[in-house]
Amino acid sequence: MEILRRVVDLLPGYNCGACNYPKCDIFAEELLKGNTSLENCPILLREDFSGNLKELRDILRKYKNYNNKNNNNIKIVGIIDGYRGDFILDPLPGEPSCRETLLIPKRVELEVGDLIHYRPLGCPIPHFAKVIQEKDGLYVVHIQGPCHRIRGDEDLLKRYKNVGIAIVLAFEGTVVAGKIPEVGRTVKFIPNHCMMQKVHSGVVVEVEGKRVYIEGIDLKVF
Repeated sequence: MEILRRVVDLLPGYNCGACNYPKCDIFAEELLKGNTSLENCPILLREDFSGNLKELRDILRKYKNYNNKNNNNIKIVGIIDGYRGDFILDPLPGEPSCRETLLIPKRVELEVGDLIHYRPLGCPIPHFAKVIQEKDGLYVVHIQGPCHRIRGDEDLLKRYKNVGIAIVLAFEGTVVAGKIPEVGRTVKFIPNHCMMQKVHSGVVVEVEGKRVYIEGIDLKVF
């Protein structure tokens, strides 16, 4: 079947068994039957497979046997820390990443549209982002990528302003692979764009459909 072949081609092909199936082609068959979810493959959640993951989601949404109710029963586990999460946070429709709200202690003048380079407090990975909104001295950004995406492109690298350490105060995105939380609940989640696929925690302050806004972000999960 052509759709099965395409799904197999987009999977990592490692046959590692982490999804609880011995081979990727068997995992693909179970995906099309609605018996499992893409998020059960931890390799697909890595940043370098983000394009494959997006295309696979598009394919499965259109496939008649794909049943979203299975997303409520999958196991969401941080790759590095092994913590369990409540859901994965995807970007809002049509956006390249979840939105992050930053507090930048360094005194720097920024405008909407500026490209910035920073390291989130508590995270070892440098982030590259685009400022999409400024409010009350805080900056809302879309993630452009970790350093490896632009390494070697010195002209592009120079366009990013290094603002030093930034404190991530909030995330905004769409809940997938889990149950939509209630306002006021403390949740554990994995931002889809997180290169480390690390579980974050925070408090849900706004919910509209599957769109959630989470504040009080912490990389320490108890």
